[in-house]
Amino acid sequence: MKKMNRILFLGSLLLLVLTCAAAYKLLHAHPDSDRAHLAVQFGLILAGVVWLRSLESRLADAGLPRWSFWPYFLAVFISCFGAHALKFANSLETLALFLLFQLPALLFAGTAAPAAHPVKPARPVTPIDALHFAWFLFLLVNLWQVAHLLRGDVGAMAHGRFLRFALDACALLLLLPWFFSLRARLSALDHARWALPWSAIILLICLPLNFFHLVAFTWALLLFAALQLPLVLIRRAWIPARFRPEDSGF
Repeated sequence: MKKMNRILFLGSLLLLVLTCAAAYKLLHAHPDSDRAHLAVQFGLILAGVVWLRSLESRLADAGLPRWSFWPYFLAVFISCFGAHALKFANSLETLALFLLFQLPALLFAGTAAPAAHPVKPARPVTPIDALHFAWFLFLLVNLWQVAHLLRGDVGAMAHGRFLRFALDACALLLLLPWFFSLRARLSALDHARWALPWSAIILLICLPLNFFHLVAFTWALLLFAALQLPLVLIRRAWIPARFRPEDSGF
């Protein structure tokens, strides 16, 4: 994993703040525009991915174990999301709270890598077969459908707005295991490098269709699953194996 020192991490935070501030101004300038809301959502998702990678690299540079990333991430996410959802802070105050939580990562001292030791290779991706991927995809689609149905039922309940935010957050978090399962399936097909483009294409097709009410949520989920059917139908045996000396007959 590439490491990030404090200067680079601070620069990535400044870019993130500018992106979020621009998104905030765009929403206030066009409060009734569906396209503006969609653009802001995609922009914030991309900014969140950049922050996750930056934070992981920064903690690695500080010499902290890999598991320390998850407690740090959950503490920041739950605190900022809860403060905004419960109306304890507006958008700008939530952004300031987010920056406040980055101070520990900025204060961690970097560790110099030993010059004589080789670089540790990246952790390999564990591939999964078509059946496991199909079952995992089926489970995720049903969880999203249940969350969608619950979102329609909790609107009239006490704290309905907060419950809807919580369901939306859970639905977004489920994108992470889906992406890792997609990458693992592509890894089994020797095409792991296509995980990010493929996932982006699927989301860019399905999300706008539902957001602009062109199709119902259930049909968007079915399209989401249908776009991944090739990964279920293609078998590992269809891909030519690498040449082995014993197969030449010599």
